[in-house]
Amino acid sequence: MLKKVLWNLFFTIFVEVLTDSLPINTIHIQRLNHTLFWNYFTNSTYSSGNFMNKSSLFKIICIAFVLISGYSNSQNLTAPNLDTVYLSIPDAEQRFVSKNLSLLISQYDVSISKDNYLQAKLWYNPNLTYTQEVYNPYSKEWLNANNENAFQIQEILTIGGRHSAYANLNKIGIRQAQFQLADLLRSLKYQLYTDISDLYSNQQLVTMYKMEESRIAPLVESTRALFQAGNASGNDLIRLQAQYQDAVALEITCQQAILNDQKELKTLLVYPSNSYLVVKEIGIGLGQIPPFQTILDSAQKNRPDLMLALTGIAYQKQNVKLQHATTIPDLTVGVSYDKAGSYEPNFWGIYGSMDLPFFNRNQGNIKVARDQEKQAELNDSLALHSVQNEVTSNYCNLYRINTEYSRIDAGYENDLNEMMNNAVTNYNKRYISLLDLLSQISTFVDGKTNLINIKVQYFNAIHSLNYSTGIDIIK
Repeated sequence: MLKKVLWNLFFTIFVEVLTDSLPINTIHIQRLNHTLFWNYFTNSTYSSGNFMNKSSLFKIICIAFVLISGYSNSQNLTAPNLDTVYLSIPDAEQRFVSKNLSLLISQYDVSISKDNYLQAKLWYNPNLTYTQEVYNPYSKEWLNANNENAFQIQEILTIGGRHSAYANLNKIGIRQAQFQLADLLRSLKYQLYTDISDLYSNQQLVTMYKMEESRIAPLVESTRALFQAGNASGNDLIRLQAQYQDAVALEITCQQAILNDQKELKTLLVYPSNSYLVVKEIGIGLGQIPPFQTILDSAQKNRPDLMLALTGIAYQKQNVKLQHATTIPDLTVGVSYDKAGSYEPNFWGIYGSMDLPFFNRNQGNIKVARDQEKQAELNDSLALHSVQNEVTSNYCNLYRINTEYSRIDAGYENDLNEMMNNAVTNYNKRYISLLDLLSQISTFVDGKTNLINIKVQYFNAIHSLNYSTGIDIIK
């Protein structure tokens, strides 16, 4: 870094000296590449100027400095070494279930809810109090067990059913945690399929654009040679170059999307950062779509978020019971012994205590629990309504795409590749014009892109329907 700063400082000083002799802008000099800078110095326009009157040694040193400075400022950027991993759908599913960190984290939520239920079933521990006289001023004795001492033991009893109601509430919490984990699995699994399809689509597009580039690049070189020989139009060369650059630009866009897809997938599947994932195939054969009512019934029985909403009603009902049970205060009972502190020696007694519910009978919390129960019922209705609409939309989408996908000729992709190859061959032989060549290339790109898109859309439509039903109803 220091070397770079010193070179740039020296170069700036040189420019200031140079601009005293040449009418050149400083920024213009800094942007000149090595070849242009050399031509600038040897240009005859300035061969008789003040600059050429300077020492030729100074000129040689300055040119050498520019070459060295440009070399030192350049950075050789190299791509990191990546390990290619060929990814299939079954491999991705297996690794996802066993490696995904979000799932592993959420599994502890189920364990925590079970631990909370275990804790809620436990009773209060008994309380023991012991009192011993430290010093007797009459006998002048310290800690004599024969002098005054007392103890008491007490236990808190929940007599209104609050203990069992609280335990049952935590038991329902276990089911809620299990449904939350299942819903997270459903969502992350859908994200996995979406990321795989995006990566597959972009990688297929990159392959197509590279194929287009490989066909056009030789045509550009041959047309350039013909143009230099005066046997081809400059417009033809520009058109071919523009077509080539368009393919390169689209490839770069897809490569950028691939990097984002790689990031998402490697996070989901916990692959090392130096891995490069290549999706083998996402093809799903055309199959029979189950009847709509079957799929809708399956969603209402298996959607974990719908089951979670239904469990929320049971949770709030149990909470109402808990709040009613809380209106009855706990009863504290105990046994006490006092050796010499009462009206008679060695006094034994029993006692009980409880709060008198004259003012606070938990009225506010009972009303809150009832409102929350009504809220949970409305939330369940909303969830059911959303599931029905989601299933309907995804089913219609799959039916439409399945119809269009089934109409594609099995040999259509091979026909597109053959047309592309024939177009290049015919143009080289001058059987077709450049306009016909570019038209066929455009047809190839559009047809291939549409074929990739409908394949990916069919894949996504299947997994969208599976996602909306909560199970893999179509495999």
